[in-house]
Parts: sequence; structure tokens; C-alpha cells
Amino acid sequence: MRKVLLFAIVLTIAFMVSVTASNATAIPNLDGDSHPNRLKLNECIADVKEVTAWDEKQTLEAARKICEARQSHTKQKARFLASLKNLHEQYQGYTNHGFDKHLPTAIEDSWTIVKSCIDFKEGFTSPHNIGLLEVPENIRISCYSLGTDLVQSQLFNQK
Repeated sequence: MRKVLLFAIVLTIAFMVSVTASNATAIPNLDGDSHPNRLKLNECIADVKEVTAWDEKQTLEAARKICEARQSHTKQKARFLASLKNLHEQYQGYTNHGFDKHLPTAIEDSWTIVKSCIDFKEGFTSPHNIGLLEVPENIRISCYSLGTDLVQSQLFNQK
């Protein structure tokens, strides 16, 4: 009876670990000081007004640039997520050389690389005025692009 109970406990723990591991690929929030969800022009104008005291023309011009940067940030992040999805789809079940077992680590490493890129670049910035809005977006644009290029380089059908 004890052996059956012990086996049931071990089986339950193994199941819980496998479920936890499969859910471990949650999307980390790397937004930091960026605002990729504030894409409307009136939101960008309000944000520019918070960090500057410019006239209406300058404010509108800056707000348009901020909105464009935020849209680009959102686009690059979506490209990165799509490349991770493609990587997962291509290597899931691909047992040659154990690639399928390395997949969770590779995906986690991809996120780590993007985060390290962001941390590295932010360590060399000290933005003021409108830069408070521009710099975080531009950093994430380049870091998600770097991550996408890295992941896509490992796909069977590289684009």
C-alpha cells in the first residue's frame, strides 16, 4: 500500500512539474519606461506635454514621432513573438540531437538576450525632455529586432 501511495505522489509531482514547465514560457514584461499601448495621437500629445513646454506645432510634431516609435516598438515585439512561435512549431517534436528538449531553454534564452540588450542600452542613456519618451521605445525597437534576427537565424526556412 505504501509503495502505491508513494508511486501516486511521485506521479503527481512529475505531472505538476511538467505542467509548470510548459507554462514557464510566459511573456515577460520588458516595457519599462516605454508605452507601447499608448498609440493614439491624443495620448502621445498628452505624454509630450508632460515632459516639455513646447508650442502646439512642436508638440504635435513630437507626438507624431512618439506614436510612430510606439507603433514600431509594438511591431518589432510582435515580430519577435512570431519568430518564437515559429521556432517552437519547427522544433517541437524534432528529436534529432535533442532539439525538442532544448526548446524551452532556447526560448527563455531569447527573452534573456532581449532583456540584456535593453539593460545594456539603458545603462548608456540619460534622456531628458522628449528623450524620456523616445529613448525607451527606440531601445526596445532595436532589441526586439536583434532577438527576432537571432531566432530567425535558427529556423529551417529563414526569411
